[in-house]
Amino acid sequence: MPDDDPDERLADALERVAHGAVVSIPSTLTQRLLTLAFTALLTNGFSAGAYGLFVLARRIQRFLRSLTRSFTTGLSRYVPNTDTDTDRDVIATFALTLAVGAATVFGIALYLAVPEIGRLTGKGVQFELYLRVFALGLPAAVWLTFAGSLLQSLEEITPMNLTLRIGFPAFQLVAAGVGLWLGSLLAVAVGVLVVSAVGGTVALAWLARERGLRPRYRGPTASSLRRRYLRYTAPLFASSIATTVQRLGFYPLIAVFLTSTAGAVFAVGELIGVLVRLPLFGINQLMPPVAATLYGDEHHEALARLYHATSRLVLVGVTGLAVPVVVFRRAVMALFGPTFVEYAHLLPAFVLAQWIACAAGSVGILLMMTDHQRAMFLVNAAITSALVVSIPLTRRYGLSGVVAVYLLMLSLNNTLEVVVLWRLEDLQPLTLAHLKPVAAAVPLGVVTVVGHRLVPGLAGALAATVVGLVVYAAVLLWLGFAPAERQLVGTLADRYRTVTIG
Repeated sequence: MPDDDPDERLADALERVAHGAVVSIPSTLTQRLLTLAFTALLTNGFSAGAYGLFVLARRIQRFLRSLTRSFTTGLSRYVPNTDTDTDRDVIATFALTLAVGAATVFGIALYLAVPEIGRLTGKGVQFELYLRVFALGLPAAVWLTFAGSLLQSLEEITPMNLTLRIGFPAFQLVAAGVGLWLGSLLAVAVGVLVVSAVGGTVALAWLARERGLRPRYRGPTASSLRRRYLRYTAPLFASSIATTVQRLGFYPLIAVFLTSTAGAVFAVGELIGVLVRLPLFGINQLMPPVAATLYGDEHHEALARLYHATSRLVLVGVTGLAVPVVVFRRAVMALFGPTFVEYAHLLPAFVLAQWIACAAGSVGILLMMTDHQRAMFLVNAAITSALVVSIPLTRRYGLSGVVAVYLLMLSLNNTLEVVVLWRLEDLQPLTLAHLKPVAAAVPLGVVTVVGHRLVPGLAGALAATVVGLVVYAAVLLWLGFAPAERQLVGTLADRYRTVTIG
């Protein structure tokens, strides 16, 4: 079907984005704040070294969990386009079997490898105990991830956010409180895994009741669906090996060559950097089904306009968050305890890495939703192979070397994905309008720096940030927004008013 009315198609796409974004954006913010509180509670309640052992073990589990995500990513591509409930159930059941089956294999492998990992890292018995707990709990963590992906693919945005963005981090925070009361990070590890298992079970039980979801292995087209799904996800699994090494391979590297305190600092720096991505996270919750629908119906121009509008608005939000965090980096790191303040000079690199990663909007999702997962694999494989430099840099420069490679990796990944999407689909996010938030960041930076010098301390940081953001918003309004951007913001505002008043 030709894209004969891109404005109408874009309006429909923005309505779908707004439908979920009215819940997803506040929920994502809540999730990140709860995760921030969880981390701050543990870093202030335990030593940096003790927390570092816990977080290194948990990130190694997350490394393996990330490898299984490719088996659930295809849900957003196929579930919205199924013709019958039977087909939907077949795909969901097959994806669950692949994801949990892989998690079980990985968990057993990790459990058996613990003695060797302990020998290589020299982190002690406590670290090995954490590893065993997270290895046994890997299927529970993947169970929750699958439930969230299925809710998203079915566009059950409110239950998805209640499960993943609010429920899990809230009860995770409770587990941290219990562990702090008991004086045991092991109790925190067990509590987090129990919360994962319960959360995934509740979400799937809700889908069974409300949407009639059932485990189903047979059906008229079951064999064909499974083959198609496997063909789609197999390259994604291969690609996930590369992307996982890029995003989480730093933690095994730190475990082998650096101290547990370095692991704690890297985890906190990454967490704060990821907070800058909040605008992109909000959009990414809704982009997969919208992009898949527009691409499937051949509404290419509407997809291009949606990409331009969302990427520009993401850059506006990301820039507004990044500048104050960089200026007040010592105050931000102080939230996690005095040990972390000593490493505040590394925080700008984490923030810059995430800013670059967000500058092109939802480029990775668009590559997947336009069926270019093989191209993603080639990009990620090329970048991962270049990251062999991380070992000598880590051994020579320590934590600073790891952070430098982290910045390099995110920069290369985002740049190459933009080039590939542009080449394959003639979709690229950058326009002259992307310079507006960069220009507006100059007065924002000036106000925050001056405010920081005039009124030191937390109160001064908060006041300077508020004033700076007001100036930032005023400059952006003066520079003006594109019609599609105003339409998206206006639609979101209308939805918020409807929810608030209704």
